[in-house]
Amino acid sequence: MKEIEVKAKLNNKAEVIKKLEALGCKFEPIVTQKDEVYVVKVGSTLDDYLSNPVFLRIRVVDDSKALFTAKNRLRQLDAIEHEVIVDSVEEMRQALLIMGYEFAVQVNKTRLKTYYNGLEVCIDEVEDLGTFIEMEKLIAETDSKTEVGSQKIQEELFSLLVSFGVKMEDRVMKGYDILMLEKQYSRN
Repeated sequence: MKEIEVKAKLNNKAEVIKKLEALGCKFEPIVTQKDEVYVVKVGSTLDDYLSNPVFLRIRVVDDSKALFTAKNRLRQLDAIEHEVIVDSVEEMRQALLIMGYEFAVQVNKTRLKTYYNGLEVCIDEVEDLGTFIEMEKLIAETDSKTEVGSQKIQEELFSLLVSFGVKMEDRVMKGYDILMLEKQYSRN
């Protein structure tokens, strides 16, 4: 599947939740997600990290369920994604190391999720980064292959976020992994 998403810093979480509930959205229980991202080339700069063709993630949900995801990032917040459930996080880590992948970054968050008009809407509290809202649309890989098509979908999704009270200036064009690495590199 191809994942197209938009993201923004969220300054008034309660207001946005209230607006979504008024539209009939029902929120799932809050979950914790611990993500480990692996790449072939970690390097010492963000450009090194971004030069990787594929980003692999092990996600542990609520300290129990584990998912393995492979993403081929086409552009920021636009990726071809494949995901499977894994039985053993440690075995998955070891398999990635044998294949030449290195641990790059850890992202921990709590997530509150709902759906609106077939779109996934998530409100995330990301450790060391703050509160965000994401809206995601999954489409077949053969749909909207062009950059223009993906950008059009992102603009439509963000317009919807604006209608929920999100401000245009709070838009974020990077994934949590990149935001976390930027913060780490700025400390060094």
